[in-house]
Amino acid sequence: MPMPCLKRLLIVAAASIIAWTFPSIAVRAQTTVAMVQLLSSDVGNFDRMKTLAQQAKAQGAQLVIFPEGSDLGWLNPAVFTQAAPIPGAYSDKFVAIATSVQIWVAAGLSEKGPKAGPGSLPNAYQAYDSGILINPQGQIVLHHRKFNVLPNAFDPAACQAILNQPQCAYTPGPLSDITTVQTPFGKTALLVCSDAYTYAPATALDKLRALTPAIVIVPWGITAGTQAECGTSGFNATGFASEAAAYLKSAFVVGANAVGARNYGRFLPSVYCGDSGYATPTGQSVEASQPTQELVLLTIPKSFDANAGPIWNNPDAPGKCPSTCSAYSSTWNGQWKTTEPGQMSVCGCVPGAAH
Repeated sequence: MPMPCLKRLLIVAAASIIAWTFPSIAVRAQTTVAMVQLLSSDVGNFDRMKTLAQQAKAQGAQLVIFPEGSDLGWLNPAVFTQAAPIPGAYSDKFVAIATSVQIWVAAGLSEKGPKAGPGSLPNAYQAYDSGILINPQGQIVLHHRKFNVLPNAFDPAACQAILNQPQCAYTPGPLSDITTVQTPFGKTALLVCSDAYTYAPATALDKLRALTPAIVIVPWGITAGTQAECGTSGFNATGFASEAAAYLKSAFVVGANAVGARNYGRFLPSVYCGDSGYATPTGQSVEASQPTQELVLLTIPKSFDANAGPIWNNPDAPGKCPSTCSAYSSTWNGQWKTTEPGQMSVCGCVPGAAH
């Protein structure tokens, strides 16, 4: 083979495996997130939660996430008599953690709703399954009441005793709670557990998808009948994050799930599965290496890779990468690489940066 031809082949081969970089188009800082996989026996233990937030901050976390129902416990019938309004006693505890530790805090907690119906206890109220996001200055910048509540999930005996009803559930929140706010992490949204499910009709996710968030925070409450089921399909918080991210096609989805026995509600025994992590807008996921570890820290990168088909060389990339990233409401960051020579290349995309 003539040497000039061989030289050209080597250049083409190199282009197929080397990542190329154009001048940076978009910048987004990476985010270190602490996911507290709170023991179910520690719900309401705000001293413990503060300690975990302090540990997270010391390890470089900018955001700490606590699971669904971290104040009283998910499906604890005490929510109908002990839940506080937001702002109120329990949200104030999370605000105190945010301000004292100087860290962003996301948490799932119960919320006092309207007065319960006829025949209920005098101190009984409806209850929301809520979430809040608090900045280090103590402002609640997002407040979400779960829309997609599980029907008839509480212990029927408790429903009868407290609410004078044979069955009961959390009160659904309004879809108007689904909104976004600009934070250091990008265009940010907050959902609570099953609002991030993709099962039809996926009403909450559809509402959120139209808002094109860049990051979605989820306090999870994923449980299974046995520990052996945890981590499998339908019993994996990061699996649900992956499905939600792929459905939204604009956002990193990150959340924290509890661990330990689920002590309340129907269908016991049951356990919280942990398995916290995050997913990119393409649905690629990163899960805690130790599924039930109490404190998990992961760094969400400033960009993600999206499949673009084959990119043959550096001049070919600008014709393919901008539209590839735009499909995820993102902007090309000027980088690409080939993952399968002659078959597939990926473009580096920055979420929330598309015009």
